[in-house]
Amino acid sequence: MPSGSLLAVADDGFQGPDPSVFKPKSWFEFDLGPIDFYFNKWSALTLFVSLFVGGFLWLGFRKATLVPRGLQNFCESIYDFVDISIARNVIGERGKTFAPYLTILFCFILVSNVLAVIPVAQFPTTSRIALPLILALTSWVIFNAVGIREHGFGTYFKDMLVPAPTAPLFVKIILAPIEFVSTIIARPATLAIRLFANMFAGHMLLLVFALGADYLLPRPQFIFGAVSGVVAIGLTAFELMIDVLQAYIFTVLTAAYIGGAISSHGGDHGADHAHDHEHSEPVAAVAVARA
Repeated sequence: MPSGSLLAVADDGFQGPDPSVFKPKSWFEFDLGPIDFYFNKWSALTLFVSLFVGGFLWLGFRKATLVPRGLQNFCESIYDFVDISIARNVIGERGKTFAPYLTILFCFILVSNVLAVIPVAQFPTTSRIALPLILALTSWVIFNAVGIREHGFGTYFKDMLVPAPTAPLFVKIILAPIEFVSTIIARPATLAIRLFANMFAGHMLLLVFALGADYLLPRPQFIFGAVSGVVAIGLTAFELMIDVLQAYIFTVLTAAYIGGAISSHGGDHGADHAHDHEHSEPVAAVAVARA
């Protein structure tokens, strides 16, 4: 049996999923100096999601009317949900400025996640760390740029490193590296890892039970195959819920970080503004995100 396999049964005829399923074969590749470029199923699906989300929203708003109908009505419902429930609810009235970005972010992550249960595709592009990392770094650049524009470079980082100006000096020395790591390193890292880990684990579980059912149903142990098939169906429904939830959590936390950057890090509210919103996630969302 090939090394790296994550699942095996007594019958050598069964081959369970291994990490290679998350790295499809390249359709073509070329080198440009020390950098390797390749195009495979993951690349194609990522490109498809970008074009689909962009085209879908463009078609929905290109001929907007006062009384929305059809696709415009559907697109406006999504935009209103993100604008009111996330952007303005988390950031405040100024959240409307960031509603377009948050809407695109939510839709992109949602479609990327849902590909896990779409026939033919059956591959969530967010299950590879590269995509969640790019999305997290984009949000990181935005909320830091907003903070610098709002308060100035020096004030922004001073308030970040000294969140409690009236605290004793030794407390400031302890808090400064903690706040720096939390804002500059931990936020993008946790955004990316949370999304990646949930989609990777969910897709792997789905593959295990789906392949198990396919292997066992034609054999004498068909009862176990039937059970495995039922579990796979249940996991598909659960996966859809996780897909939506992870897109929502990523978008809410991005909005919370932007809101925290707009507010002063020190003083009356500060960085705690972002943390308050992070801890105000629904209990179910927190439980799933930390699973």
